[in-house]
Amino acid sequence: MCKAVVALRRERRLKENLEQRLANSERQLIETQALARIGNWEFDLTNDQIRWSDETFRIFGIETDLQEPDFADILLSIHPDDAPAFDRAIQRAVIAGESYRLDLRIRCPNGQLKHIHAQGSPVRDETQEVVRIIGTVLDITERKYAEQKLFHEATYDALTGLVTRRPLNAKLDSAIQAAREANTSLSVCVSDVDKFKSVNDTYGHAAGDEILAAFAQILRDGIRAIDIPGRLGGDEFCIVFSQTTAAQALICLERVRVRLETTVFRAAGSQYSVTATFGVAEWRVGMTAKDLLEAADQALYRAKQKGRNCVLAVD
Repeated sequence: MCKAVVALRRERRLKENLEQRLANSERQLIETQALARIGNWEFDLTNDQIRWSDETFRIFGIETDLQEPDFADILLSIHPDDAPAFDRAIQRAVIAGESYRLDLRIRCPNGQLKHIHAQGSPVRDETQEVVRIIGTVLDITERKYAEQKLFHEATYDALTGLVTRRPLNAKLDSAIQAAREANTSLSVCVSDVDKFKSVNDTYGHAAGDEILAAFAQILRDGIRAIDIPGRLGGDEFCIVFSQTTAAQALICLERVRVRLETTVFRAAGSQYSVTATFGVAEWRVGMTAKDLLEAADQALYRAKQKGRNCVLAVD
């Protein structure tokens, strides 16, 4: 066999091996991107073409055998509140050569809302003109939902759905600032279920949880959308009444008190009712959130001294 034929066969085998290695490399890249939920893309400014990896198509919910989308298609898929920021980032990348990192929401063709982290970097030619934008998109939907769940669990009480003490304090601080700036009234109520421990011991913790959940719903039903109900802990609740004097809050809370008193609960074959006591304080200039809560607590203490099941405002 002549040397030329041997060399030709060797060259052919090398070429086939190279093609196989390239194919394996592309397959591994596709599999790795799918596993990491990250896709890559390229925007060629010289011909206005966009190329996406298979995983980018999957993230956007678009079939790979369809025509590749143009830039307008991308903007249409991005949530209207996020699209301007993405458009500005692309413009800065093209004009000023700036890289960007953004968290965006996109709407897939099937209606699914996803969260993505988008990164992009400009590529310059030998004259330092930006000729391409390369980037990646990372599907962070699960992470965002996990963060939202953690935030909700840290902010809202699992049993009643009301905000917990710390976020309530933050909301009260904001309400005080708003009342100060607008020169409007603000009142706070602190309340608890009368003899709750006795009810809990008699009918069990399940019955106690039912009472707390019912009381929370009665509070929600009895106040306005601008008012903020919260659970401070145990059977202790709080309401922040915006644009409300103590006298106005007393009228509202009396209706809540009667509603709870007339609610019938059932446990262990028995029917029973519970009552609650309410203390109210009105914000005065110079009072902090801590001052206001302490004043409402003092009103609650005095109401209990009067015999409970009543509504009382601090003097």
